[in-house]
Amino acid sequence: MLSVGIGAATETIEEKNSTGEGEQIDAVDAAAQREKAETRHKKTSHSSDGATQEQPVPSQLQYGWQSAPDTGFADVGGMESLKTEAERSVIRPLTQLDAAYERFNISPPNGILFYGPPGTGKTLFARAIAGELGHPYLELSAGDIKSRWVNESTEQVNQLFAEAAQFDRCVIFIDEIDALLASRDNNLHREHAQVVNEFLAHLDADDPNYLVIAATNRAELLDEAATRRGRFDQQYELGLPDRDAREAIFRVQLDELPTDLDNNAYRKMAEQTEGLSSADIVGIVDDAAMRAAERDADELTLEDLHMSLPDKPDQRS
Repeated sequence: MLSVGIGAATETIEEKNSTGEGEQIDAVDAAAQREKAETRHKKTSHSSDGATQEQPVPSQLQYGWQSAPDTGFADVGGMESLKTEAERSVIRPLTQLDAAYERFNISPPNGILFYGPPGTGKTLFARAIAGELGHPYLELSAGDIKSRWVNESTEQVNQLFAEAAQFDRCVIFIDEIDALLASRDNNLHREHAQVVNEFLAHLDADDPNYLVIAATNRAELLDEAATRRGRFDQQYELGLPDRDAREAIFRVQLDELPTDLDNNAYRKMAEQTEGLSSADIVGIVDDAAMRAAERDADELTLEDLHMSLPDKPDQRS
């Protein structure tokens, strides 16, 4: 498990064995993991020079699939340790299929879980992973899958993964995953248990052509089975940004706008936004840009940013 305060250079990384203390992976499970890694290496679509080939999006799909996002890690302010870990454990194993990965049976994760307060960059980072991979991408919330009609939610889950199977490789991002995979111990509805079982069965598939990234603000509500090995076994906590990360977010957001800001101005804004999320900072920049446009200014100024700061602590979501 990696805990990040959205991108500080001095973040503390806490790694835990996803199988739990004292739990051992038996020989059968280890052999299955090796076979899964070997097969996955053979199926990833690459060009002759090793680059990932762009895949077309089939027409007439129920869900809103799109081509690979043009967002990458460079578009994410801060999150340096998370970028490094994602590059190491996801991007390289899927895009650099050299002999070393096969020799040591390295397999990318089937699922990744981002958890933490709202507005800390979970959705943005999922897009960045899909963009770095160059894979078709689907972004939806659990509410897009769940239905009030009997058996329809299970059918929606199956439809989702049937569509994913039409790609060589793809990335699925599901927000508010706790609404879909809440603990079966606390839910007496048989339909809910069926949905959880069906979803986890797809996540357990040998050599899936999809990477499922999920996000939640309430990780404690998830069914325990969802975080077992081979499912959402890579879990990353995204917290509020520290000072360095806030400065990095301001720089990324303002990079393509005309400004008169110097390094000292960025430092001041980082200091004055303690306790705000990355989404809050994006909102400040958007509001400041609107102020500059309304007065027909040549450049966005520090005063525009100051005027866009929340007035009250309870405005800082």
